[in-house]
Amino acid sequence: MGVEVVQTDAAVSRIAIPRRRVRRACQNCHEKKARCSGSTPSCDRCSAQGLQCVYLPGKRSLPLTGPPQASGASAAVHPPDSPSCDDGHSGRSAFASGTVSPAPGSAGRTEPDEDLVLRAFDAFFRHVHHIPKFSFLHRASLMERYHAGSLDRSLVLALIAITALLTDLGSGMSEYGNQCIEEAVGLCLAEIEKPSIVRLQALVIAVEHRIFSRRFSGAFMLHAIASRFATALRLNHENPDLCFLARESRRRLMWSLYMIDSSISAGQHDVALWPDAERQIHVHLPCNERNFEFDLPEATEPLRPPLSETGMGTSPMPDALGFMALHVRIQWMRARILQCTSQAITSWSQEDLTTLPLRCAELLTELEGFEERLPPSFKWSEGNLRLRTYSPRLGIFVMTHVWWRQCHLDLYRLYLDGLREALPPSVLQQLDPNFVGRSRQSCYGHARAMADMFAQLLTLGSSAPVTDLDLPGCAFQCTRVLYHGLQTGTGDLTFTLERVQELSAVCLKAAQQSTTGPASASIQADIERIITHGLQLPEGAPDSPARDRHGPSTFTQSAIGTRVAGHPQAIQAPAARYTFQPSVPTTSAPSMTLPNLAIIEPPLSGPVAPVAPSHASGVTSGSNAFEEVLNGFNFGPELYGMDWSTFSSGWPGQQFTGPNM
Repeated sequence: MGVEVVQTDAAVSRIAIPRRRVRRACQNCHEKKARCSGSTPSCDRCSAQGLQCVYLPGKRSLPLTGPPQASGASAAVHPPDSPSCDDGHSGRSAFASGTVSPAPGSAGRTEPDEDLVLRAFDAFFRHVHHIPKFSFLHRASLMERYHAGSLDRSLVLALIAITALLTDLGSGMSEYGNQCIEEAVGLCLAEIEKPSIVRLQALVIAVEHRIFSRRFSGAFMLHAIASRFATALRLNHENPDLCFLARESRRRLMWSLYMIDSSISAGQHDVALWPDAERQIHVHLPCNERNFEFDLPEATEPLRPPLSETGMGTSPMPDALGFMALHVRIQWMRARILQCTSQAITSWSQEDLTTLPLRCAELLTELEGFEERLPPSFKWSEGNLRLRTYSPRLGIFVMTHVWWRQCHLDLYRLYLDGLREALPPSVLQQLDPNFVGRSRQSCYGHARAMADMFAQLLTLGSSAPVTDLDLPGCAFQCTRVLYHGLQTGTGDLTFTLERVQELSAVCLKAAQQSTTGPASASIQADIERIITHGLQLPEGAPDSPARDRHGPSTFTQSAIGTRVAGHPQAIQAPAARYTFQPSVPTTSAPSMTLPNLAIIEPPLSGPVAPVAPSHASGVTSGSNAFEEVLNGFNFGPELYGMDWSTFSSGWPGQQFTGPNM
């Protein structure tokens, strides 16, 4: 059935438009791949055919001028026929078609300025994209979708927010970025029943933004929603029907979620959403950056390294793997180390004590195999660091090797008597003293080697990369281990007060230049407190040096940290994690005058709470099935595997107070 065309001069002049490329197309023209005149309020094609003309996200309107809209308002602006579970990929693009964003001015909302968006995109891919948890974005695909006017608004806002937080986009941009991230989260939650790849990408960025901003409760809850998005989209399974770019983008997004989860859970199985990655995540590791950037399909490896053909050891690392894959693998190894050490501390028995050295040796063998399998150009050396000075992959190169050291600290902190993560003294006394001594020296040696790595990184000056919170967190753990060796007198001859202060100052400076934001500032403050006031070890620690109780102390106990409720003698101390054979032979500690210190840390578990009686309690006036603690809940950084020590007024746990996560 044909369409009758009225031959009037007005109709002809309206249809015979010049063939030119416009900056944005309406929804109808975009879907039909037709040329759009771009005129408002209706383009010529929609006017001629009597169609309702709706424009995709515009890029010429003004920036946000007020607080984010409520999620209920944004729910009405999406077309009702949106797919209930949009996979988000078509053609050769790595990005979702997603649900159409509202036209400019819809529901009283405006769009970011185009110049700002392009500056934010450029800064993101220059300075932020190399952080492993953000490397799921493919630049060419993203820019193509943006210039076509079809990039989901939530992802645009999220990218502006995280870039404004981690880089300098200009005056006032940090506050503006906070507005952007709130609106991005609102858009995602408004479509919570219609998960898409792009909205999941925006959620992952939002989770990291909250972590950087020290909003751990919000990050904790948003991560759970993001993981459900991933499950609904079957992101943990390969989809052979998609193109390589789409499959690789999905892999990287899934592994980003896993890395966030392993940081949040810190070895606690009941907190993790992906506690067994080998059995839950059925996708291979990401490919190297060159293959992803230039759309060069090549098979990679599963999470666990395959055995060599002879069955002995692991096979050589293929060229298809890059540092993104290595970073995922070292995080997986660290998660298993934390699971092992957490179990050893919380539920040790005589049988556990017998097998503990063997389990530690197995994990250590895996760590050594990881390092031995690296190609020469991937190994840590001054030359390899210098060659990457101006490479966007400098940050992930550094952090992969830093995490390798941190894994050793995580493994051997069990034997650093006095730390909260260590085995009780009565248990340590049952172990072979030679084994315990070697483990301690390995821990101190890896901490010293990590500080040396930070010193080499500082020589790069302004070329040093922006990093995740991982680097400040590891720098804090390094400082903590160094001071433990100094104060207990169990370190080797190089553990002089001057040397430890020098290495700790390097750790502090590396943390200061690595990343910005409230969380990073709090870690830096904790490092400064250790340098100024030292650690507090229990007075009864068997390895604590003799102290003159009447002599002056340069470290005041009140400055160490906040006392733990219910434990007046206890101070929360941070967790530590790394190992490396010391470069100096192990000897007895030199004679030196140490400050009057004690490491006092709370027990891992307090007394069992009595069963509440079935009548009125201290919370409500009567027995009630809806009784709850009205103060909400607190999540501190210990859930993120860093467990920074003091939880002082400058580093409180974040409290959940309502739906504004």
